[in-house]
Amino acid sequence: MIGLDMTVWALQIVNFLILAGWPVLAIVALMRLRHCRLDDTARVLWVIVILLIPLLGAVAFFIVRPGKPRSGEER
Repeated sequence: MIGLDMTVWALQIVNFLILAGWPVLAIVALMRLRHCRLDDTARVLWVIVILLIPLLGAVAFFIVRPGKPRSGEER
């Protein structure tokens, strides 16, 4: 019984870390999106993807890296 209890605790910790990491990752992605040179339609679509597809939307943003930084701003 003790092994099952430890497994349940481990899974709960992983669930908590995913749940806590998603808003942080989404906020960082949205902040980076502000510095990208994109038209308004593309920017709105990225905001929708980042907010409505938990975790994978923000990860996709970092993989694709859309647009280029605005002039005078370095990453």
